[in-house]
Amino acid sequence: MPKTFIATLGFDQSSLVRLIGEKGLSPSDAIYLVTSVVTHPRTENAIRSIVEFVNTVNPKVEVKVVRLKETDLEVNVVRLFKLIKGCEEPVIDITGGPKGLSFSLFLAACFAGVSKVYMTTETLGERVEVPTLAMPTYTLTARQRDVLSLLPCRVTELSRKLKISKSTASRLLRNLVKKGLAYRSGGGKVFEPTLTGRILLKMLTEVRGSVNTHSTDF
Repeated sequence: MPKTFIATLGFDQSSLVRLIGEKGLSPSDAIYLVTSVVTHPRTENAIRSIVEFVNTVNPKVEVKVVRLKETDLEVNVVRLFKLIKGCEEPVIDITGGPKGLSFSLFLAACFAGVSKVYMTTETLGERVEVPTLAMPTYTLTARQRDVLSLLPCRVTELSRKLKISKSTASRLLRNLVKKGLAYRSGGGKVFEPTLTGRILLKMLTEVRGSVNTHSTDF
């Protein structure tokens, strides 16, 4: 089964090189390096070092660089989720790179159902396996998705927009809160989407676009 290494990358490539060396490379494997759209000479040197290492070990392995804007958390999670879901055996490493991108990759792995990701500690340089969190990716009914798309709103607003009773609107909103997809604000009268809710909605409604818009092949 082909492996796909997906790793955030900053200035230091050593932990990723070690992980690749331990897992091994087959001709059908692939490597995606996730880094910032804002380039830095040390990051570009790290990319070149990995490409040179891969060419030495197995020149048939494809290396791609995925450049993302660190502040676009929700967009990044969806793009990385789509990338992970297209892999037969994803190997995720969140050691390097900007923290925002590492967090995005971790969340994407959670949504994709990956059981663990790798991270190397800064102090001792030891690799640890980080367990992921179960996300409610596929537990929404069509009606719940409609409700989530209308947030933020109040019970009366939802009742009017969906032409349902206030009691039904209240029940639907409470169910989203129980799922961790919504929360109450404004003294408990307004229901807002959580970060998980916003990301999940993007995943369910996005119908076009590739995994990334800034990808470079090596």
